[in-house]
Amino acid sequence: MSGDDSFVQRLKRRRFLRMSGALGAGALAGCSNQEELQGDGDGGSETTASSETDSGSSDEGDSGSSEPVDVGVVIPFSGDLSDFGEPMLNALRMAQEDINAAGGPLGRELKLHDEDSETNSTAGVNAANSLINTQNVSSIIGAVSSGVTISIASSVTVPNETLHITSASSSPTISTLDDNDLVFRTRTNDRFVAKVMAQVIQDEGAESAAVLHINNDFGKALANTFEQAYSGTTTAKVGYESGQSSYQQVLSELYADDPEFVALAGYPESGTTILSQWNEEGYGGNWVLHTSLLSDDFLNNVGADVLNGMYGVRTKPPTGDATESFKSDYAEAYPDADLFSPYSWNSYDALVSYALAVHHAGTTDSNQVKQSMRAVSNPEGDGVSYGQFDTGVSKLDSGTDIDYSGPSGNVNYDDNGDVASDMVVVKVEDGSFNDKRTIPADQLI
Repeated sequence: MSGDDSFVQRLKRRRFLRMSGALGAGALAGCSNQEELQGDGDGGSETTASSETDSGSSDEGDSGSSEPVDVGVVIPFSGDLSDFGEPMLNALRMAQEDINAAGGPLGRELKLHDEDSETNSTAGVNAANSLINTQNVSSIIGAVSSGVTISIASSVTVPNETLHITSASSSPTISTLDDNDLVFRTRTNDRFVAKVMAQVIQDEGAESAAVLHINNDFGKALANTFEQAYSGTTTAKVGYESGQSSYQQVLSELYADDPEFVALAGYPESGTTILSQWNEEGYGGNWVLHTSLLSDDFLNNVGADVLNGMYGVRTKPPTGDATESFKSDYAEAYPDADLFSPYSWNSYDALVSYALAVHHAGTTDSNQVKQSMRAVSNPEGDGVSYGQFDTGVSKLDSGTDIDYSGPSGNVNYDDNGDVASDMVVVKVEDGSFNDKRTIPADQLI
């Protein structure tokens, strides 16, 4: 355990320095101790920040209970979106450590139980069913694929009246689910992304464009929104299946009417194959890439020379002490891991906002916690930021309203359980994604 002890001491020193102002006023550390990971025998794992090994069942009682608050996590560790699973889980562990270091919601330990969604709706539904009906979790965080998230919500979480937060899924369809206000998300609706993708192509003076999308809820909804927003001619909306070795037929259909631009809504694994084959066959034209493709790994896998000159659209990275502190803490907590994914800070904020809502509600009963989700995260109230779960709890205990915001920025849940973010247009230049301009969220609503 000597390695864990040194890890704990490093992060405790970091927290002390920040709280004393040595690293900037108001910037607080996110971790205070190292988690232990133990298998649960069902292919997933249980993460706890204490040395206790009994998982217990979720208890729907008040703060007098000593049972842990059990949270289920369904994210991809395999399949087309597997790149995002581990960085998201790392961020959830950081949030868990912050929460438990402060005594936990209602004075109870918070435990994570994670399962692999496999980027597959059937696997995701099975995992969520196991977490709720066998492991007795009180809420679910996940998934990444919008199709998987929608399947879990429709088949598992909503019928079981279980609170469900996604920190990555972005399909506009999620906003209109008949979910009894049980589904929330800390990731911006893709309606914003689609509108900006159309605007980028219009600004380039292109009179025709096609949309290539993965054949699921995420891709179909984005393609439809793009077509509605684009003032030029949408020559084709072509869906594709992930995991194919060749996309020649898809590309042939896509370019049948010679579009000047293509908007690509897909995932990294299949996106790499598609753009590599597009380049090899010399189709020409230009592309605008969805947020999910704007990673350094994707850039390196496809090749900077292939992507050079392409545009992309992503949510504006948050700025300020909370964001910088989170990035620094993540790098120190996981020095051997890849850089966090675009959804890591959204995952941190999903868990913290949920834990604060549990404390505010005085119970883990989802039908009561959902009524507290906006109360702890939306204006008006005293600001509570990254690494300040203890401050949030103290204010709530004293009857003070709070407004939580974290490393992902403001966590202001609207009537649909969505958050809104400014969007950034990027361009691949000199081997990197360079920000070109920002479009405020209020221009896209």
